[in-house]
Amino acid sequence: MLDFEQLAFIEKWRQRASRGIVVALDGTRGDVLLTMRVGEGSPQVDMRGRDATGAVRKSRLTLGDRVTIAIEYRARDVAKAKGRGVSGNLVAPGAKVEGSVVTAGEIVAVDCGTQVLVAGDTLPNVSPGDDVSFVIADEGKAYLIPTR
Repeated sequence: MLDFEQLAFIEKWRQRASRGIVVALDGTRGDVLLTMRVGEGSPQVDMRGRDATGAVRKSRLTLGDRVTIAIEYRARDVAKAKGRGVSGNLVAPGAKVEGSVVTAGEIVAVDCGTQVLVAGDTLPNVSPGDDVSFVIADEGKAYLIPTR
């Protein structure tokens, strides 16, 4: 049974989450490092993040599972974008992301072919419509959204 805080948390992330397929799981260092593939056809983008709540382990996800997950990243080396996309088609530490700001605030959503969520304090002074480029600073925090 979910308590009120868990429901509020899920609602906060549900609208921003991405749907995809689990393509890699690594639990060798404690919390699970999950990689999910989003997008249909080409170009597909892989997004990687650490299980922030323990839900991935509790749900016993396996390769090939369809999931809804919100992954929050932190940005560094912010600049104006010259294009759109993700270097190497993998959103992970060191990847360069270029795209257009969809929403700004506590969480910034950037459309780079797929939607990437970034902590607002690491992408300050951006507004919807701005073209931004940044480097992923560290592993994202992955929040599994339960679906029925």
